[in-house]
Parts: sequence; C-alpha cells; structure tokens
Amino acid sequence: MLHELMQKKNLAKNLSENCGLGSIPAFENRESWENLPESAKRYFRETADELKGKRHIALPATLYMDFARIGDRSKYESVYFQRRADLMALAIAECVQAKGEYIDPIIDLLWAICEETSWVVPAHNDGGELPDVEKRVYIDLFSAETGAAISIAYHLLGEIIAKASPIVKRRMELEIEKRIISPYLNYSYNWSGFDGQPVNNWNPWINSNILLAFAVFEKDSARLVQGVEKTAKSIDAFINGYKPDGACDEGPSYFGVAGASMFDYLETLSDMIGGDIGVYDDELIKNMARYIYRVHIDADYFVNFADCPVRVGAPAKLLMRVGEAIKDENLMGFASEMLSDSSKTRALGYHTVYRNIKSMFQKEEYAGKKFAPPKVHWFAETQILTARDSERTKAGIFVAAKGGNNAESHNHNDVGHFILYSGGKPVVVDAGVETYTKKTFSPRRYDIWTMQSCHHNLPTINGHDQTAGPKGADQVKYAHENNVTTLSMQLKGAYPEDAKIESYVREFVFEHGKSLSVRDRYSLKRCEAPLVYNLMCANRPTICGDKILLGENAEMFFESADFDAGVEEIELTDARLRGEWRQDYLYRLQLTEKEMKNEGKITVNFRVNKCN
Repeated sequence: MLHELMQKKNLAKNLSENCGLGSIPAFENRESWENLPESAKRYFRETADELKGKRHIALPATLYMDFARIGDRSKYESVYFQRRADLMALAIAECVQAKGEYIDPIIDLLWAICEETSWVVPAHNDGGELPDVEKRVYIDLFSAETGAAISIAYHLLGEIIAKASPIVKRRMELEIEKRIISPYLNYSYNWSGFDGQPVNNWNPWINSNILLAFAVFEKDSARLVQGVEKTAKSIDAFINGYKPDGACDEGPSYFGVAGASMFDYLETLSDMIGGDIGVYDDELIKNMARYIYRVHIDADYFVNFADCPVRVGAPAKLLMRVGEAIKDENLMGFASEMLSDSSKTRALGYHTVYRNIKSMFQKEEYAGKKFAPPKVHWFAETQILTARDSERTKAGIFVAAKGGNNAESHNHNDVGHFILYSGGKPVVVDAGVETYTKKTFSPRRYDIWTMQSCHHNLPTINGHDQTAGPKGADQVKYAHENNVTTLSMQLKGAYPEDAKIESYVREFVFEHGKSLSVRDRYSLKRCEAPLVYNLMCANRPTICGDKILLGENAEMFFESADFDAGVEEIELTDARLRGEWRQDYLYRLQLTEKEMKNEGKITVNFRVNKCN
C-alpha cells in the first residue's frame, strides 16, 4: 500500500524538496517556542533546573547482566530510560529558555548515551549476558527510540551544540550512522516483515523512529530514498497483517505503539515529502484508528485483553489529528474527552517523542466535539465483542467477550473469556499483566498466573486449563437484533486432548438494559474431575444462596443446587498490578460442580441496580 502510493508521489523529488521535520520547530524558530503556553514553558524550565546538577547513574556491565542472571530487566531499564527522558526535558527547556544554561547537561547526556556499548536493552539482547560487539548491530525497540531522541535533539539544537562542542555534534552523526542508518540499510530483522513472518507492535514502533533518523541525518539522496522505501515496505507488512476490523490483538495499551505508531510514521512521512501520502481514505486505516474508542469502557478503563493493564491512556492529540484526517467526528470527540483527563500533563518523557513534541504545538480546537460510545461493536475477524446497555451512555452494564486463539501476540490463554463493568466500574475482570521479567517472554510464560485460563473467566475441565497454540474458538456466531446481542462459540480447541472434551459451547446473551447471561453446554468423553467455573472479581463476592453480590450494585445468579461456591483471595504482590488496580487483592470466585457428569449446562446471570 504505502510503497505503491509512494512511488506514485515521485519520492526522490519530494524528499529533495521537503525532507525534514517541518512540524517541529527548531531552536531558531523563536516565535513558535515563545508562543507555547506559559504553563508548558514553566514546567520545562522547572524540570530542567532540577536536572542541571544531577549526577547521572552509571550503566555498568553487571547491571546489564542482571537480566541474564536473575531475570530482572527493570533496574537497568529505569536508568536507561531516565537518561533519555532527562535529555528530552533539557532539550525542550533550552529551546524555551534560549539562554544556553542547559547546554552542558545536554552535552553530558548525549555523550553518555553515545558511549553506551549498545542501545539494545538486556531483555532484547540475544548475545548472552552482555552485547557482543563483534556481531552485527541489532536494532530493537529502544535503540530505535534512542536514535529518535538523538535525532530530535540534533534537529532542535544541532547548531547550538556545535558552537559549544563540534565534536559532540559529530559524535551524534557517527553514532546514528553506525547504530541505526547503516544497519537498517544493510540488514533485515525479525520485526521487519520481509520474510513473511507475522509482525507486531515492534514494526511500526521501530520504523517510525528510524524514519526520524533518516529525516534528520541522511544527506545522501540515494540512501535517503532507499531507506524511506525500505521503511514503507516494512510498514506495509504491518498493515497487511492487520485484519479488516482494525483491532489490535495485543490490546489497548499496545495500540499506543502499534496502530498509533503507524500514524506517527505517516505523519513523519508527510513532513518529509511535504504532504499526505494518501492513505486516510482506506477503510482499514480508519478502522485501525477507531479501534481505541470501540474498546473504551469509561475514564481510563479499557478492554484489557492480552498483555494490557486495567488502566490505559490514549494519545489524545494524535487521535485528534487522525480523526480529522479520516473525517471521524466521534474519534475527535473521544480524543477531546481523553484530553480532558490525564493527557493534559506536560511530562514529555522519551517514548514516542516526535508525537509528543508535535502535540505540544497543536492548538486545542476540538473542545466542542462530543464522543458517543457505541452501543455494540463486533470485531468480526479478531472476534472481540464490546457492548453496553445504551448508546451514548456509560451507565449500566458494559460487557466485552472474545473468541480468537491462544497464539495471538502478547497472548493470554483466554479463548471465550469475558469482562463485565457496572456504571464504568470493574466487576468481573481481567487481572492484566505483571511487571515484565525474563520469564514473561520465555517458555515459562504460562507458569505466570495472569496468563492462565483458570485466572480468567473460564472453566477448568477435567482438571485441565487452556493451552497456548493456534487452535481457538470455532463455530463463532454473532447477532444483534431487538435490543439483544448474542455471541456463541465452541471452545474445545483451546483445551488439550487430555481434557477429553467432546464439545464445550459458550453463549453470551446480553439483553441491553436488563441482564447478561453466560450459558455453557458441555459434553465430555469421560468425566474424571468436577468442572470448575472460574470468575475473577474486582470486589470480594458475598455468597447468599443462589445469589452472589459482586460489589455495591452488581449481582450474579447461579444454580446453587448444582454447584458449591467458594472465594479465593489473591494478593497482588506485583508492584505493577497493585499500582494499576489501586488495591491489594483480587478475588477468584469458583463454582465447583457437586456431581461429576459427562454432560451438563451452566448458566450464570448478571444484573446491576438501576441507580447506575
């Protein structure tokens, strides 16, 4: 798509006439910097003043080795990321203040970052405990982001840095050539998409940052065209791998560096060629943008399937620009709503730096746009359902359910899983994901409790839970009519042969404004253990006969004659989980069949009080 469109645009001519980052003003454009809101300028001045005397922590070899030795990736990454965030804050502050007082700290950080043996973080290093300097240069997520940070610093302050130290400016040029541009031109990587292998967020996340390096540093026209064309072919592999429904199977948190990074790429490319490449009328591109509001629940709650925390942000100003480009008023309304919350904070950080700086200069002209939450949306190819009681309101029941398979990117074993919110608050939930460690992306991934189907809202059958693999939901049927939404699927394929399942069909029946019923029918070749029906709950369930209270305003009904109900308290010992949930415990409600049998039916009904 992109590569073909680019060829029609006479890429070489457009690049030679326009190449640069025109939407991000350099230091010399004093009017733009002086016209930033006073609150933003004050924030960056105050932040930079605190950083002027900061002694930056070293990144010794033994800290890098912690990942291989004990599986800890956070200690190294926290120092590594902070260096880059500090660099960006100081660079912005110098552009704001324009007095030269932050140049020395900027030089110190640039020099320190350039002296790092590798920009690849330990979790992405395949050379053992430490980077092997004799191997070809690898480009991972964060080496690409480092390249982008240095590119932005060079674009903003290149000549100012050169006056203080021409050697530092030259060092920036050499390191970007050695670590980003030359390796990218000479090699393909596991995230490139050129070998036909599926790609994920790494592809647009890296390509959007690499494109910045070409825009700022590459002066040879032939190499520039070669590099830009290669990024376009790689991004095409990402787009072509997306299903027509536009859903991000990695979850809403990864949308910010998957679909949203693709839009970063498109905006950077527009900067470089002096105009839109011509993709915003494509229905897939539109659906990729709309995905994020279609999985929104309320406030910072989103449908958190896959490796997604319960609370997520959204790149509001980018979404405003994209909403305008695809002519979607509802996306602009959603962006306006998101902007009214946490995205107003001034912290720049270091991730998606081009997006963030561009957004700093974007006027907030969308205050009148309104967001109407869709009543129902069915992602037909990804097999995700979202539905709420009524269109344009967040009151009452919200439910999301999924089919899919257990080989999706950032997969949890969760085929047939669902969540339920009441009045915008979590009731029946997905726990989310713990802090990433070496174990998270290893053969032991599914030893982690948050990845297991028994800690999702799914049954344990004959003592067996779901297994990872490409088999998943089958015979999936969706319908919406007469204010009733139904979704049914066969779950047999998600379980191992040892579960001895002939058939396990789950059906969701959502009567909007009334109740949600989850109806399971099963048939086993042989029953060897009682069936256990697992439900993860945000609040401690209170069992009252056939009724279970799931919070202040939600209740569940089941056949107590057929099941014993019990509650397990799950302490959130992981800092990430505890911080996201803002509580110390989740609760697993387990309904265990009293009678072992080869065939059976299970129905649970959920209702909420009308006060919501």
